[in-house]
Amino acid sequence: MTDLIQIFIIAIAQGISEFLPISSSGHNAVIEHIYERLGNPLTEDSSEFIKLNAMLHVGSLVAVLIVFRQRIVDMFGKEMRLIPLLIIGTIPAVIAGLLVYLYAPWTQTYLPIISFCFILTGILLLYTLRIPEGETTCSTMTWKKALIIGCAQAVAIMPGLSRSGTTIVVGMMCGLKRAESAAFSFLLSIPVIVGGGVLHLKDYDPSMAATQTIPDWLLFVGAAVSCVAGIIALIFLLDWLNKGKLWYFAIWVFLMSPVALALYFW
Repeated sequence: MTDLIQIFIIAIAQGISEFLPISSSGHNAVIEHIYERLGNPLTEDSSEFIKLNAMLHVGSLVAVLIVFRQRIVDMFGKEMRLIPLLIIGTIPAVIAGLLVYLYAPWTQTYLPIISFCFILTGILLLYTLRIPEGETTCSTMTWKKALIIGCAQAVAIMPGLSRSGTTIVVGMMCGLKRAESAAFSFLLSIPVIVGGGVLHLKDYDPSMAATQTIPDWLLFVGAAVSCVAGIIALIFLLDWLNKGKLWYFAIWVFLMSPVALALYFW
């Protein structure tokens, strides 16, 4: 049976890596592989793991809603122009996500791909050193820039390629202010996180679970821990972004790349 420590580890990893530019999907896959190699998988029941993953995404979603609550309220008032821009930016990720889900789901846990994408994330983060501070805000950006950022998010469906890192960097390249690029990135993450949770739940079949290996109370603990970790990660990231330290995270993903590759050959 999955224990409290395992849930804490995977929930903290989800909450932190969902928003820091280090790839939550890549880290979750690495952690899952480590547990399997040690002979102590999170759960032997795939149905139960799907339910856990969905609950962790709920925690991440609540974190975004809390940190960007004022911006979300403003979208239905003085920043209504943001709504169509977010819709435009979401479309590419929806198409890419469905294609991967239907035809190449194996890519989401394939360690060589994850290792390579960690390197790509690091290169992107280092590139921020060459990008000057922009002048555009979310409300004044064009639909073309929203689509470009959306396409970047679609590419970041690959595990190891950070969604937040990719969209923030591409937003900065499109001339957005650092803080505005981050705001658009995380507002854009709301439908993606919801969609990811729905896709996970779509595969959940209670009749396939012979035994409940993860008690309901542990699922709620996982969601709560993921939420708290996500809030802390968001606040931390916004502070470092404003200080121009986003490239620091490149060091971590460069270190994670050989770890993922080593696990593949283990």
